[in-house]
Amino acid sequence: MNPPTGGNLIALEWLQFGLGRLLNAAADEDLTVHLLTGHRPEYLHELASADRSRLVVHDVNTFDVSEVVHTVRRIGDVAGLVSTTDTWSLVALGALRELGLGGQDPDSVRLVRDKARLRRRLYEHGLSRTDGRPVADTDDADAVAARTGLPLIVKDSAGTGSQHVWLARTTDELRDVLDVARSSALRGRPTAEPYFLGPLYSMETLTWEGSTRLLAVSSRVLSPPPFFREEALALPVALPGGMAEEAGRWIERVLKAVGYTEGFAHTEFILTDHGFEVVEINPRLGGGLVGEGLCKALGVNVYAAFVDLALRRRPALMDEPLAPLCGAAHARLYAPRTGVFRGVLGARLLAGHPGSPAVRPAMPDGTEVTTVADQDGCVAVVSATGATSELALQNVLSAAGELSVRMEGDRRD
Repeated sequence: MNPPTGGNLIALEWLQFGLGRLLNAAADEDLTVHLLTGHRPEYLHELASADRSRLVVHDVNTFDVSEVVHTVRRIGDVAGLVSTTDTWSLVALGALRELGLGGQDPDSVRLVRDKARLRRRLYEHGLSRTDGRPVADTDDADAVAARTGLPLIVKDSAGTGSQHVWLARTTDELRDVLDVARSSALRGRPTAEPYFLGPLYSMETLTWEGSTRLLAVSSRVLSPPPFFREEALALPVALPGGMAEEAGRWIERVLKAVGYTEGFAHTEFILTDHGFEVVEINPRLGGGLVGEGLCKALGVNVYAAFVDLALRRRPALMDEPLAPLCGAAHARLYAPRTGVFRGVLGARLLAGHPGSPAVRPAMPDGTEVTTVADQDGCVAVVSATGATSELALQNVLSAAGELSVRMEGDRRD
């Protein structure tokens, strides 16, 4: 191991969970973590349990590159800056450039953040059966359907968290979808692509200097169409026969095609009858409790790779032996309706449940829930382990079934 570095590590926002793991890795390098955030309640669980001796929280408008840069310069003695979210990936690129710090390739991050450009790039490299197309303001439903085929998906080209994703099976449905998409506050622009039939998975990878290591494949449980809300996830999936090697070769080709040279990537894909089809590539570690699941399943602190990347050195995770020790899973708890969230009931019933389930809050009591159609309606996340990913998934679904979400106005028994 390299000698302690000292100094300050900047975290420009963070995934909702995993900050404690980052603090442990930073402590090994004698680094203090400075979390820049515009929304402290997002880190409700992590800030309550973190070792605050190694953490300083700064309330900053993290959408403003100049304010972020000003704050970092005031902190001084900066060893590096890391960001783990899609939402702030482009802000991070701007801050890294202004501060003269190294990081991910800007062109690659911008490419994967634009779902229409990504689909076209994959098609051009023979890695997708079709190219996605932006939907122009003048395009009618007949033109979009003729160009893309039905059924199809219309999505926000820069969307996250399953937000602004619509399924259209008929031209009439597509007319309604286009009306909704055009009246929605999108981060990017509407884009159309085929609806790939098959189960959804994701690949968790780490790349350094253009070489990629597949860490795990994760399975997904989604809500029924037309919504695509993530309900549960389990890893590592044991792929049969030579499929694991095939998956590793495929994801390396995919990431090379988009110019991805370093960092974690969370690539969602459909396993179709015709092979793998990318849904999206996220230039980060997977969300929810994916990072925590990797730590438990592989027996390593994968967040140490963020420190290595920030210090501009080959992550140790690229070379460590990674024999799965167990399976890990998490399930999201959603509000049953919009309204004011008033807590999760039943956690005490989980004592002695297989898989040692744990409940982590995702929003504070009293929060106004404005949607239940996507991940913004998630109020808590339940985790559990098992001897395999399948057993972990069954454990976490069973545990989640023992819990209930209370909303303001609910009748008390």
